[in-house]
Amino acid sequence: MEAKVDSLDETQMRGLLKKLVNKCPSLAFDLFEDKDGGDGGGYHPEGGTSPDWCSCGNCRQMPTLVERVCCNHQPQNCITILPYFDVLVMDDAVLALARLYREDVFALPGDVDLNRANRHTAYRQYVLWQFGRLGAGIRKVVPSCAVWKIRDKFPNAFGQYTGFKPSRLA
Repeated sequence: MEAKVDSLDETQMRGLLKKLVNKCPSLAFDLFEDKDGGDGGGYHPEGGTSPDWCSCGNCRQMPTLVERVCCNHQPQNCITILPYFDVLVMDDAVLALARLYREDVFALPGDVDLNRANRHTAYRQYVLWQFGRLGAGIRKVVPSCAVWKIRDKFPNAFGQYTGFKPSRLA
């Protein structure tokens, strides 16, 4: 693959880079970010509200070690501020369609609690967007910044959340 890239001229590289940015903006952010620059300890907004394991400045403390995951982008490129995040993960119409499809395929009843249904669908949408189809029993942790943006839009009335459940098959 490296030889193929080396054989491209500047115009071809620009075209390839534009395709990459359109298909996978989060990967493009990773490539453009200077991971070694900055303060090295993560970005902390005024008041120091983000945990020390957070790079993007939008994470909040999580109850378990396994859930203490950040998108690892710089503050200006946090996964939660990407336009694709709003469309694919947070949009009410996209979530309704994804929910209806899942209920139809698996013959599931609709959830009476719309916020809970949207929250769980948003988590699934995030995982599908970032990791693709995982298969039965395979689970991925959603970064804290994304979890809290989803929870803020679709809150539980009592502030009670299940959190990450590791695979039952492992």
